[in-house]
Amino acid sequence: MNFQKTRQRKRRLLVDMTPMIDIVFQLLIFFLTTAQLAQHSRADIELPIESGEESAESEAAGMIINITASGEIILSDEAMDLDELRFRVQQLVRREASGSDDGFKPLIRADRNSPTAVLNDVLKVLQSAGVPNVRLGTNPASGGEQ
Repeated sequence: MNFQKTRQRKRRLLVDMTPMIDIVFQLLIFFLTTAQLAQHSRADIELPIESGEESAESEAAGMIINITASGEIILSDEAMDLDELRFRVQQLVRREASGSDDGFKPLIRADRNSPTAVLNDVLKVLQSAGVPNVRLGTNPASGGEQ
């Protein structure tokens, strides 16, 4: 009997990197797209410089109302008047009242050069619709600036 020593082949496990590269590219496209959408949903507004209240936990803004320097009211990239805003707010208040205990806290981003009368009108619309709490967007004061 002639037993020959069989050579053991070293098996190499080939790792196919194609699926991983595909996933990385899909994530990259997703993040770039969402960053562009987030940038478009914000109006170009110069917020007032105030220290404000900084909270450790972030709250989701159910509604972001932008008031430009010219006094234009923008909600979801759509300019509107106070009557349209009142209608939309009432719809959201009804929807939120049926779903949660807190209600929602709209975020108002008013340009520092916008007419105060428009901000007051928006606050009156929110109050008449039954919105208990409102947040105002500001830029935190940095250094000696104010």
